Amino acid sequence: MSGDTPVGIIGLGLMGAALAERLVGAGLAVIGFDIDPNRCDMFTENRGELAASASDLADKSRSIVIAVYDGAQVEALLGEFENSPARPPLICTTTCAPGEIERIAARAANAGFTFIEAPISGTSTEVRDGTATALVAGDADAIAALDALLVVLCPRRTRVGNIGDASRTKLAINLILQNNRAALAEGIVFAERLGLDGQAFLAAAQQSAAYSRVMDTKGEKMLSRDFRPQSHIAQTLKDAELILHEARQSGLRLTITEAQADLLRAAIALEGPDSDSAAVIEAIRRQAPPSPEVSR
Repeated sequence: MSGDTPVGIIGLGLMGAALAERLVGAGLAVIGFDIDPNRCDMFTENRGELAASASDLADKSRSIVIAVYDGAQVEALLGEFENSPARPPLICTTTCAPGEIERIAARAANAGFTFIEAPISGTSTEVRDGTATALVAGDADAIAALDALLVVLCPRRTRVGNIGDASRTKLAINLILQNNRAALAEGIVFAERLGLDGQAFLAAAQQSAAYSRVMDTKGEKMLSRDFRPQSHIAQTLKDAELILHEARQSGLRLTITEAQADLLRAAIALEGPDSDSAAVIEAIRRQAPPSPEVSR
């Protein structure tokens, strides 16, 4: 393929659209595909070319960035890519179960595709800003060959080993991140119930030993009830359920993460699956009051 052959993006949701914007901003031609017509319309408005199908995308792309919801969708796409005679390298940013991505990568290799695992730690806003981090795993030569593209997609990258290790790393990072987010939400609600001003409390917390970057990314959204999505809370729950599944497989019970997943389910019932992950605070704000203590 010639140097002006476009980079393919499959999955044009929050993350896929943000990755496409980075490519377009770097002057690269981009071609995309999504089964959602509304996402396709938004993509074409931002100067993207549309493919007619996943196999058509493979025909027309020099490499493909996969940014779909879950591992089952990645595997289904691979079946469609196999219908094309072309074999562009595949960069998978979807968070999958480790065993799942290992199986997908092995199938891709057997079909003649170069396959790199690169889930992204960060929101779509952070991807646009270039402050998200790609966790990159796979063959060293394949990663080196695609480094110029990876640096556009995510200037911040870290190598984490073999295929499957990026998913393991991402899930462990997400465990900490999600529990930090829930702790921040609970802290804000607690401070407000004590009569503190929420903004003043957040400012104090950001200067304290409790500081985490989630205060910067989600604190204001929680205070203002701004749940326009930077990441969808349904996807946050999907990852939490992956974490809990992998923990059970390892003989480990994660009691804090179990409670946090229940909060996510409650928040989705209140605010909807497409709201931002900051909406977890509503599960705390709007919970039923505790039963009064019975005197003995």
